[in-house]
Amino acid sequence: MPNYSNSKATMYSSLKLEDYDISPTNGFLPTHAPLTRLADAYYEPWEKIMDKFNQHILANRIRPLVRKMPVLDIDKLSTTAEYQRAFTILGFMAHAYVWGRNGAASEGASEFLPASISIPWVAVADILGMNPVICCAAVCHWNWQPLDEDAEDMMDIGNLGTTSWFYLVTTAIEAKGARGINAILDGIAGVETDDVARSLHEAHELLARMYERCDPYVFYWKIREFLAGWENMAEAGLPYGVLYEGVDDTDTFSLDNWQSLLRRFRKYAGGSAAQTPLLQAFDIALGIKHYPTGEKGMQGSVRAARERLAKSGIEQPPPANSYLVRMRDYMPGGHRRFLEDLAATCMIREYVLLTCSDALLAEQPNDQRAVLRLAYNRCVDLMRAFRDTHIMIVTRYIIAQAKRGPAMPTTNHPVPGPAKKAVAQGLARTVDDDGVVRGTGGTDAIQFLKQVRNETASSRIQ
Repeated sequence: MPNYSNSKATMYSSLKLEDYDISPTNGFLPTHAPLTRLADAYYEPWEKIMDKFNQHILANRIRPLVRKMPVLDIDKLSTTAEYQRAFTILGFMAHAYVWGRNGAASEGASEFLPASISIPWVAVADILGMNPVICCAAVCHWNWQPLDEDAEDMMDIGNLGTTSWFYLVTTAIEAKGARGINAILDGIAGVETDDVARSLHEAHELLARMYERCDPYVFYWKIREFLAGWENMAEAGLPYGVLYEGVDDTDTFSLDNWQSLLRRFRKYAGGSAAQTPLLQAFDIALGIKHYPTGEKGMQGSVRAARERLAKSGIEQPPPANSYLVRMRDYMPGGHRRFLEDLAATCMIREYVLLTCSDALLAEQPNDQRAVLRLAYNRCVDLMRAFRDTHIMIVTRYIIAQAKRGPAMPTTNHPVPGPAKKAVAQGLARTVDDDGVVRGTGGTDAIQFLKQVRNETASSRIQ
């Protein structure tokens, strides 16, 4: 086995997961299960709504309940788990308020978020280093419970519970990715021992299980709208964003100065898979570069890359995909710093390019450097396969539903009389064949995903 002790690829091994609030066993998930309730009785007004949250949504009663809710201080919260619980439940209530209804099917999205949510939510978000909007951390990282704490694999998807199978698949992927994060920190040995590849393989298998217990119709027309944010959402009823009462001096504006009022609207992207730090960490570790959406970029030839490395010791980074970089603002502060520090020091791809000379690009099974190149390419191929599956899921769960329209799915026991119709609202709406179907983050979903997939595929070292 080659000696890599002096290579630049080991520079980042000094990063310590605990410095970034990352669990050695659960990765970007907490080491211990998230809280199911805030213990202090002071926060019962929040928890009582959450006790029957789904029922309140179905009855269109979230808005009147939130309007009656008192403005609570966050001073009685002290632990990270308590802040995470508060952020999550306030986020669920906020999005149910903005996108929900008050008993009237025709009532649209709310451009106003009451102080009972906005004031404590913004305060908690500041402490966690996050934007006050629903995000991957809230619905996946901090929204699970083990069903059997004595199970052999407590984080197996069959032993996890959450509010939706759709969220649960992402949570399980994050848990299985912990091995890959540790392998990345072990330097180039992580690629050699196949730990990164094994994590990616497990993630791909879990993603393919999305179809088991999540109906596309239910997800698109009943769940997805509550994941949307308030950026690029003019078509969904939020042309300016959302006003946070009591935070942005919403009580002092004058109708004579409407431009001042418009500047106080907040625009945030909604919950998106692009906000998971796991996939971005794998991209960084493998040196997969993503360009601005709509711009074509390639990794360039292997020979040219080697020549640059021989001269400067590092490849010139391309313009980054601004959407992926912005999505880091929706991650917990520690996770965002981890990605930044990893990107500043990780050089696995550079090391593989320099180690595998042109003569070794042909198959030479007995040469360890050729094995290294094959291991690297296997990881890239698994990332591409994962993104292929993601595109298929988005096509089935979002694109097909948007094209088909909101008619209720047929059943084996149809109800006599006119067919019932689902109410198109917010992000859950029908588009024609030429229309753009936006993701919850506000992007053209398929264009973005296909470009990311193609950039991944072009990263192979041929």
